[in-house]
Amino acid sequence: MKLSKITALTAAFGAALALSACGGEETTTETTETTTSAETTTEAAPELPTAADLNAVLSKATDSSLPMEERVTTVQGGETAPELFETMTISKEESGADFQVVDPVLPGYTPDSVLATVNFTLPDQPAQVADNVEFIHEDGTWKLSQSWACTLITNTVAPEQVPAMCLDNTGEAPAEDPAQAPAEAPAEEPAPAPAQ
Repeated sequence: MKLSKITALTAAFGAALALSACGGEETTTETTETTTSAETTTEAAPELPTAADLNAVLSKATDSSLPMEERVTTVQGGETAPELFETMTISKEESGADFQVVDPVLPGYTPDSVLATVNFTLPDQPAQVADNVEFIHEDGTWKLSQSWACTLITNTVAPEQVPAMCLDNTGEAPAEDPAQAPAEAPAEEPAPAPAQ
């Protein structure tokens, strides 16, 4: 009889271990599924960058001391048009143009985009403002959208200097979209003529 009790106890202990092992696997599976779900949500909606983060993107794009491999990561599609970065650098150096992202940075049209206001200044000229400048989160980093890179370039260089990626199908720089171009400073109105 002792043998029967030992066998029964061993069988019961083995069954308890089997059940507890199954329970552990289910817990592990649930945890893994929850983690995967949380990671997917994070990838779908990256954390909003700060104005300083986006200014660093613009600064890096025009920094001629950096290797081109780093600079092309700052503009959407930049790896296909390294000439864009040379044009941006030359434009900035020749014109003294400066682009400054200002707060607030707002969610964009898609979960991987944001919109920001960029102040555009040239020496001895009033500042111009470009609203709703789009930055795209791509390959784990924030980049200036290709359309906005082209808008900023076409507003700062002569038409013959506009890179190929910014030309329309006719080989011309696209007609300026007033909604995307930096706003011009309002002209001063003349003083009213004195009453006679």
